Amino acid sequence: MRKILFALALACGAFASAMAQETAIGVTAGIGHSWLSDQAGRTLGHPAWNVGGTFLYSTTRHWGFGFDIKYSREGRTTRYAPDDHVERANLDYIRVPLRATYFFNELDKDVRLKVSLAPTLGFLAAARYMIRDAGGDEVSNNSFKDQVNGFDFGLTFGAGVNFRVSERAWLTTELAYYNGFANVAKDGGTTLNRNLALNVGVMFGVGK
Repeated sequence: MRKILFALALACGAFASAMAQETAIGVTAGIGHSWLSDQAGRTLGHPAWNVGGTFLYSTTRHWGFGFDIKYSREGRTTRYAPDDHVERANLDYIRVPLRATYFFNELDKDVRLKVSLAPTLGFLAAARYMIRDAGGDEVSNNSFKDQVNGFDFGLTFGAGVNFRVSERAWLTTELAYYNGFANVAKDGGTTLNRNLALNVGVMFGVGK
């Protein structure tokens, strides 16, 4: 995992250096809800969050291409009958969305609406499984990383607004939905990652 992160960091630096005059870099964080497809029982709210860096290269007045590198907490929480016990699975990924963004307004505008599509890679960092009984008491809490596939991929769909806060800085907002296509579990039926998040960040222009 460290080798993967180091290689991604080098790629980010090379990309930013090569495209300095047209590039913005920044930080981003988000909160939301995640779940897994095709789960028995009743799906409950499962708090999800992410934090990381973001890079954008603008090739025209309306189009931008870039990627994020972020740590993402996902998973699901489910209540099961007849005893009403609750099972919670936390899945932590290093996520790399490769994003194409269309801006409805040009760069000189102070408010820019946008939509994006991002093929998204995921590298499993941790997996933990907890069970609580109907009274809320913890029954078990164990790692189950060896039962989860180490790689995930899917598509992230986003829509949001960028607000100019200075000549070279933007506040970014985005509502993003992730739809996974890779089976989460190594054994058993097909189970796919799903999550919805509100992401907020700050980006700074690099170069002239």
